[in-house]
Order: sequence, then C-alpha cells, then structure tokens
Amino acid sequence: MSELVTFVFTDLVGSVDLKRRMPGAGAAERDRAYVEQVLTPHRERIEQGLAEARGRVVSTAGDGHFLAFTDTIRAARWAIEVQQSHDVQPLCEFEGEEVITRVRIGLHVGVPQVDPGDENNFIGRAVDYAARLADRAVAGQILLSRSAASLVEDAGLDEVRLHSHGSLALRGIGEVEVHEILYADRAPTKPRRDGGGEDQREWTVLPMTMGLTEYAAKAASSSGSSVYTSTAVPVKRVGNYELLDLIGAGGMGNVYRARHALFGRTRAVKIIKPELVDAGGESVVQRFYQEIQATGSLEHPNLVVAIESSTPEDDLHFLVMEYIEGLGADELISEQGALEVADACEITRQAALGLEHLHSQGLVHRDVKPSNVMLTCIDDQSSGPELIAADAVAKKRIAVAKLMDLGLALLVGEDQQRLTRMDQGGMGTGHYMSPEQWRSTTVDIRADIYSLGCMLFHLLHGKPPYAESDLRPEIAHQREPLPSLRGDLPRELSGLIHRMLAKNPEDRPQRPLEVAHALAPLASGHHLVGLIERRSRKSRLAAGSQNDTLRTGQAELDTRSPRRIDLDHRGAALSKHDPTRRRLLTVAAVATGAIAIGLGWIASGLHEQNLQQRREALESSARSDANLMAEQIKKRFRALENLAKGDDLRGWLLQIDANPDDETLWEGPQAWIIDQKLQSDQEFKSSSWFLTNAHGLQVARATKSDSIGRSYAHRDYFHGQGQDKDPAEAANSPPPAIQSPHQSTVYKSTSTNKLKVAFSVPVWNKNRGEGRRVIGVLAMSFTLGDFSALTDSEKGASSTEILLADTGFDYIERDEQDEPIATRGLILHHQLLSQHIDEHPRLPEEMLQQIMGRQPIDGARILTEYPDLLGRRGKRYWGSYARIVLKYPEETRQTSWVIIAQEKAP
Repeated sequence: MSELVTFVFTDLVGSVDLKRRMPGAGAAERDRAYVEQVLTPHRERIEQGLAEARGRVVSTAGDGHFLAFTDTIRAARWAIEVQQSHDVQPLCEFEGEEVITRVRIGLHVGVPQVDPGDENNFIGRAVDYAARLADRAVAGQILLSRSAASLVEDAGLDEVRLHSHGSLALRGIGEVEVHEILYADRAPTKPRRDGGGEDQREWTVLPMTMGLTEYAAKAASSSGSSVYTSTAVPVKRVGNYELLDLIGAGGMGNVYRARHALFGRTRAVKIIKPELVDAGGESVVQRFYQEIQATGSLEHPNLVVAIESSTPEDDLHFLVMEYIEGLGADELISEQGALEVADACEITRQAALGLEHLHSQGLVHRDVKPSNVMLTCIDDQSSGPELIAADAVAKKRIAVAKLMDLGLALLVGEDQQRLTRMDQGGMGTGHYMSPEQWRSTTVDIRADIYSLGCMLFHLLHGKPPYAESDLRPEIAHQREPLPSLRGDLPRELSGLIHRMLAKNPEDRPQRPLEVAHALAPLASGHHLVGLIERRSRKSRLAAGSQNDTLRTGQAELDTRSPRRIDLDHRGAALSKHDPTRRRLLTVAAVATGAIAIGLGWIASGLHEQNLQQRREALESSARSDANLMAEQIKKRFRALENLAKGDDLRGWLLQIDANPDDETLWEGPQAWIIDQKLQSDQEFKSSSWFLTNAHGLQVARATKSDSIGRSYAHRDYFHGQGQDKDPAEAANSPPPAIQSPHQSTVYKSTSTNKLKVAFSVPVWNKNRGEGRRVIGVLAMSFTLGDFSALTDSEKGASSTEILLADTGFDYIERDEQDEPIATRGLILHHQLLSQHIDEHPRLPEEMLQQIMGRQPIDGARILTEYPDLLGRRGKRYWGSYARIVLKYPEETRQTSWVIIAQEKAP
C-alpha cells in the first residue's frame, strides 16, 4: 500500500500590486526591493518549522510554492502558522503604513506519484487537486479537500474548526466537496468564483536535499543578480540561436523555441538549468552529455533528431534539436477521443519505424507514449518509402509521426548510471511500461514494443490499457489480463495488440519492423493530414496546460486517461468523434440542406431520415451510458472484494467475533477504513465507508461518527433481502448477512436524511473449505447526488439529457401510520434533479410497464412522447432506455436500474 502524502500549494496574493508600490526608479529596482522586502522573508516563513512538520518544498515559481508533507495534521498546523505569521507581522510598509500580506493555501492528501522525468518531483491528479484548491482560495484562506478535512476533523485539533463550502468546481478535477480551516476567531470566507486562468509560471523543482532559501541564494548567485525569478529566460542567445519563448520544462533543463540568427530557421534548444549545475556539479553535466552522446548521431524521419550542441568545457550547456510545428498524439486523443482504426495504426506504424532505427543503433527508447510522439504535416517530395502514406496514394501533404524525448534512450546492456530513475527501479511512464521494465533498467527493444502496444491501445480506446485497474500500475501490467478490445477492430489488429502486450518478451514481435509491416495494410485510408492540419493550432491552445501544475515536460495523459469517467465526474463523455455526436451533426447538416433547397418532397424525406437518425442517436447514448454505469459499479465492487480478502481485516473481525464487548479491538479496523476511503477518493467519490461484524454491529466507519457501535442489521446492504427491516427486531434477532456482493435498495440516511444507495460485500473467515462463514460486511455508500457521471458535460452543446432511474421497489415513502410503502420508479439522477417539483420524482406507471415489459437484457428501446419527468411545465420528451447489466466472466447480473437518454419531442 502506498503511503499517503499531503500536497500543499501556497501563493502570495496581490504580488503584482506589491511590486508596483515598491520603491525604485525602474522595474529592476522595484523587483530588487520586492525580493528583499517581501519574497525573501516570505520564503523564510515558508521554511520556518517546515522540517519539524515533516515537510519539504518540492517546487517554486516566484512567490508560489508547492510542498509535500508526510503527515496531514502537521501540514495543517504549518499552514495555520504561516497564515498567522502574516497576520501578526506584516512583511512590508509603505509611507509608514503597514501592508498585511496574505497567502492563499490549498491542501489535499493523496497517493504520491513520482515524476518519471525528475525523482525530486511529484505529478498527477492528487497534485493538481491541491493546486486547484489554492486557485479557489482567497487571501488568508486555507481550503482542504474532503479527504484532508476528514483527517483534520478526526484529529480534534484545539481551537481549529472546519467549515464546509459544499460542492465546488475545480478546474480539471470536477465538482468536489471543499472545506475551510478556521482557527482563533476567524469566520468562514466565500471562495473565489472560479480558479482563474492557466498558470503560465515555470515551476522549478528543488533538489530533495536543498532547502528553499539555500536554493534561492544559489540561483541568485548563478544568475549574477539578487533577483531570481524562474519565469525569466536566463539568456537571450545561445550560440547562433536567439531564444524566443519557453515551450517545455524537464527535470534537467528547459526547452525554448529559437531562431537561427543568420538563416532564420526555427529550432528547439534545450538548456541545462544553471542552478542544477551549481547544485550537482560535474555529475549533472556528465548526465547531460551522456544523453547527447547516446542520441546525437541518430538521423531518421520518424525521430526528432539533434542538430548541434555545446561541449562539456562550455559555461552554458545546450542541445539544439529540430523544431516540430504540429501537435502531440496525446493532444489529438484529448480532443478527438478514441481514433479511427486507420489513423491509430498509421501513427503507431511510423513510431515503429523510428524505433526500428533506434534498434539498429543498439538503443532502446524506454519511454514510448502518446505525449512523446509529435504529429506534423510536410510537403510530399517523395523523400523515401518510409514516409509515404501506408495507402501509397500520392498526396501534396503527408502526415509524419516523430518520436521525441530520447532522454531515457541508452545503449542496450550499458551499466552506467541511468539518466532518469523511478523509485521502483524502472524507468519510463507507468501506464506504458512493460512488466520487465518495472523490475530492471536492463531491457531490450521488446520493452519498447510493449510500450508501443500500450500506446496503440490508448489511441484506439482513449485510455491506456490498465488505466481503470484497481491495482498499482506495476502490478496490473505484470498480472492482469489485457482489458477487452473494442468490437470493431479487425481480427488481425486484435491479434497484433495481444502479441505486443504479451507479459513474456519472447511472445511479442521481436523487432519494431515486424509491427510496422503488420500495421501498413491496416493504416490504408487514414485521415491524419486533415486531423493534424485542422486541429494542431486549436489543440495547442486548448490542451497545452491541461496538467499544468508541475508536470516537467510530460502530458496529462501519461498519468490518467482524459476520457476516464467516474460516478462523480463524467468529463468529455461525448467526444466529437462519438457516434452519437456524429449522428447529431449529420442531422443538423441534412436539415440545413433541406431548408436551403426548399423542396417539400425532399424536406419530407429528410425529415424521416432526421427522425430515424435521432432515434439511433438516443439508443446509442442510452446503451453507452448504461455500459458506463455498469463498469463503474463493477469497479466499486472489485475494490471492496479485493479489500475483503485481506488478512488484516479478517484477523480483526475474528478477534471482534471472539470478544464482542472489547471496543479496543475496533481501533485497528477504524484506522484502516479511513485509510481505504482516502485512497479510494482519488478514484471515485463516496459518501461513507462502514464495516459491520457478522451480527450487523458497526465497528468502523469513515468518516468517523457516533454511528459506530450501533446495530445496522436492519439495513438491506447488510442482509440483502431487498427491504430494510424493523431496526429493533433486527437488532434483537439479526438476519443472516449477505453471502455475495449486493447493491442495496435506496434508503434514507438517519444522520443526514439524504437518500443513499450502498454497495456491500461479505467478509469470509477463509477463502474456501469446511467451516467457511461470513464474519462481517464491508460497504461503501453514495448519495444520489454522487451519480453526476451521467451529467451531460456538453453544457448545451448537446440536446440529450441523461437520467438514472430505479425500476425496482424502494420503501422511502411512508403512510399515515409512518409505515413504509412499496413504491418504484425513483429517479436517482438528473443534472437538474435538485430543481424538481416533487420531493421524490418517479417514472410514470405507464412508462414503468413499458420498460419492464419490453426491455431485453441488452440493447435499448424508444419511449414515445411523454411529459417532463421532473415536472417542468410545457415540456414533452421522447427518449430511449437501456437497463444496467453487470457482466462478469462467470455470470450476467441484471439490475433494476435503467438509463434514459431523452430529448425534447420533435
């Protein structure tokens, strides 16, 4: 289990105005005064007490700082002390007036992910989460995620209170619950309305052994100035090249777009960071020239090649490379979603040709992934058979894929110190690394073929092969079978992907050229030229900083899938290449053409075609979302089942079973369940986790509450009989616990009065054999509002609305004697559910009969015209429905939940 890390972002508010008010005749003098009077003492306060709090500064960007702590409570105390220091002792004064400087802070606890490009750095969603919280904070405010707040709340810090701001939208994260730390007599403050724009600052990673003030002093000394700002270009000219702008940052150096002073050619220039040379000395320079030596002699149309470089004797160390005007394959996926078969095969084919050249030179790339493949278009001047499009059709422009970032490429068998090393011992990026690459740095070209297979899978499915796995990446790649491939793939392509992703290198294609030859016929008829030229500029602007926080030269897709959809955040669920959206666009184009022609008989025919296409679009949407929800439910069951098999959990429950009155035995599972919920919150939002013994007594809960010690044997999630029982009767005579995973009926929480549903699994004393029995039940619950995966993310771009409804019985309604009434058809989710007229809106009985009487186990059906299900006046809809079915290798389980995709009636 990964140790959790608490990530913290701080930012000094109003720094631009402070700089303007600083004394000085010009900008340089004012900057110098700002550093002396504000920035330097602020950095000292950041470091004060940091070591005692078990934290360190990971990265800095001017007056912004990114920190990591091993303890959430110490991090919270440190954040409070920083804020109090600014309240009590202002940093500066103007004309005798003290100016109180304020800091905004965001804090989130999550599973750490080390940056493959820099072992001193962290990357990924958990880091972005903390950064977005800081974005939403106002001056003097400390905002926490739900996971961090639960730990602070459980600690019971003196004079520290928490205030919930409810659900707020965090850019790139989604709707999440946000809390504020209050201390002394502070009152809650409303967070900023939005998170501001993209952070254009260049974040510079500190060596792990160096403190902030020491690092800043070295950086200032190396620049020959008392002013150090990491966003400035350190030099204006390198050799014959004029530096224009920063286009990338890595663990070792920064990459600039540059122009040759004499010839005007645009190049990419990578400059090793001077502060790293100062900190690391000769070893850093040696590593830089190892990279140049390993890759500098390469020349191939499908590789981004080096042109010239400095020498080890020079004061400034740089590498000049060709500059590619285009977009990354990751950017194309981010905007397009899963690619067409021919397009994905052509990109992979050309990348394979680049790998073949590396192989011929005795090199292994070690980091093949979509963000390391640049796509561009060039004039077809018949420059060789390898660049001719796979369909061999003469074109004025052809698409070229180029492998870049050869910083990990080294000679096969070389035993010198590797350029980049992950904590696990391997090199590369987790979602694309072969099983053997996790265990050793000594790998051959077949590891690249595996990574290329992962990339091909990503191009075809919109996500890496094991992105949805509950296991750590290294375990998933080593043990899990390949996830199902999409159904429209040619048989020969499916077979090739399975061979490329074989666990054993001996079972894979042995050379990249084999892969390129196999993909050539499958790439025939690709449309890459149109895709690249139409979207390259737009993609640069839109996706250039999706994961802008601290990613050093990598892209968002390296750590998580852009189309990954959870119950709490749907994301871009209908991409511009989604069949539903294509049909809707086709409908719009056909209708516009009919109006322009103005012929009634044509318009009539097109109207029928329009209706048929809309029916197909609604059916496709209902099926797609039903499958989506089924996978999300299965994902949660898998997480619970894996945990229920743990020896620690079984041991605790057996001890509790033997000593039911000893509440001290509950401490172990209580700490454990909080840890499990915190980790799961990185993947999906849940309301609570709870553990009962075999008799329904709750012995642990996250978050912790006074429900611990109460009997919940009456709940359906405990006994699985489809209806809650009388609490008193169930407590006196507990019904038998569930013996298989169970999706509960909707129930009303006694603590929050909200409607919830729970997923629960039994905990057995052993896996099999005589004497096997259930010793507890592990469950997680969700409020109905947590099903926002079904919210239409197009926000008006699509007219389709998605509902989630339960055709089964629930018992939340009460009669005059306060007895439960069996009712069904409850609407569980809709993006406007909070605005409904009725307290618990339901499907009409006629619609229920239609759904239950005609719905097959798979597929979708059209619903005829009906009034708005939420009670909005004057609106009538038509739609399609599909049942949510859980498919396992050993069984198919039909649920009572259905998806309804609806539009306004034509």
